[in-house]
Amino acid sequence: MSQQVKLTVTRSMPEEAVVVEGLPGVGLVGGIAASYIIHQLGMELSGYVESPHLPPVAMLQQGIARHPFRIYTKDRLVVLYSEVPVAPVHVHELSRRIAEWAHGIGASQVITLAGIPSPMREPAVYGVAADEEAVRYLREHGINVLEEGVVSGMPGQVLLDCAKLGMTAFCLLAQTPGMNPDPAGAAELIKVLNRLHGLEINVEPLLREAKEIEAKMEELAKQTRKMKQQETLPMFY
Repeated sequence: MSQQVKLTVTRSMPEEAVVVEGLPGVGLVGGIAASYIIHQLGMELSGYVESPHLPPVAMLQQGIARHPFRIYTKDRLVVLYSEVPVAPVHVHELSRRIAEWAHGIGASQVITLAGIPSPMREPAVYGVAADEEAVRYLREHGINVLEEGVVSGMPGQVLLDCAKLGMTAFCLLAQTPGMNPDPAGAAELIKVLNRLHGLEINVEPLLREAKEIEAKMEELAKQTRKMKQQETLPMFY
């Protein structure tokens, strides 16, 4: 089954890579954060993910057709970024293949970026982890760990699949008001990554351009809302 999902790399992957995954979800915070990191660090396009379960679209960049789900690298950082949502029915297969791939390249960490719905507009990021060692890691770095709840969709499944393979994996969840694009929540995720891995990414331009980003990503937010309606479980995502 997992052979239907293929990860193709066009550059060699770094040793002991830190793999960061940002896919469309609540507030689009994971995708916004991943896209911003890629552009701010000048990361190199290094591969792509193919699957018959992804929408059959090509993204145009300076007139060149690109896969909608791409892999970028710089130094030890590897970012998996998708411009299309993943339907809930296909999450298991895609998550399993990504975890197997990350294990195969010897990744030191797998970090998923996502949002947690909250009526509060206070900036906050929480963590959930694949095992006790990752929980200790989060707490040592001053990240509040969610003790109870449900993490559904790709973020939750990636944690389970990484745990099976004995990998260090955790999810960073930014508080976000809902399904509308939330650059401020994405900025909070990036601040935490800066602290964990010394990325030194300036989030001020992201906050200044919030309105433009919200308008640009509204169509993706609509598609994501439609797919989230197919889920039957309560979720942090």
